[in-house]
Order: sequence, then structure tokens, then C-alpha cells
Amino acid sequence: MDKMTFLCLLYTTLLIIPRPILGLSVAKTKVEEEKRQAQALLPLASYAGLSVAVPVFLALVAAYGVYAVVKYGIKSDHDSHSCANNRGWCRAICFDHEVVDHYHSDICGAYKCCRSTHI
Repeated sequence: MDKMTFLCLLYTTLLIIPRPILGLSVAKTKVEEEKRQAQALLPLASYAGLSVAVPVFLALVAAYGVYAVVKYGIKSDHDSHSCANNRGWCRAICFDHEVVDHYHSDICGAYKCCRSTHI
């Protein structure tokens, strides 16, 4: 047996032998990772179905990912606040008894400032 054949057999043996050992190690790592993910999702379940403020929503997306946040039905309540010195409310669509106040709508972001027609 020449030197090259011996080295080829040696390297092949070294590549094949660790496979079962590494396979068990990888399997343990996956199981532990799944357990950690399940434990990490427990706080996310407490927000299920709620509308949360933008900073909380962004923190949840950063921590758990978009898929998990959407799966639990968590929504961002962005731009929903009072406007026109507390005489109106920022909404996507105004109610029938409200009119759009274009002067104050700039603070509502993507929404419109809806003011009541009743005084």
C-alpha cells in the first residue's frame, strides 16, 4: 500500500467515524432549542388578540418574529390618539356623525383627525 492510498483511507475513516457522535449532538441541540422557543413564546401568548402600542408591537416582532406575532393575532394600534386639542380622534375612517379636520390631520400619521359635528 503506497502512501497516498493510506492517507486517503485515513481521511475517509476520520470523516466517517464522528458522524454518529455529531448526529446525537445535533439532535440534542434541536430538542433544547425547541424547548427554549416554547418557553420564550409563553409571554407572547399573554398578548394574544390584543392591540398594543407601536413600541410594544415592534419589540414583540423583534423578539419573536413577524410570523409568531401574526399567528397570535396581535395588532399595532398605531396613530390612534386624540387630535385637535382633544376635540377629535385619529381614525382610519370617521363615523357618520364626524367630519375630517384636515387642519389637524397631520399629527395623525396615516389616519385622519375626525371631529364631531355636535358641539
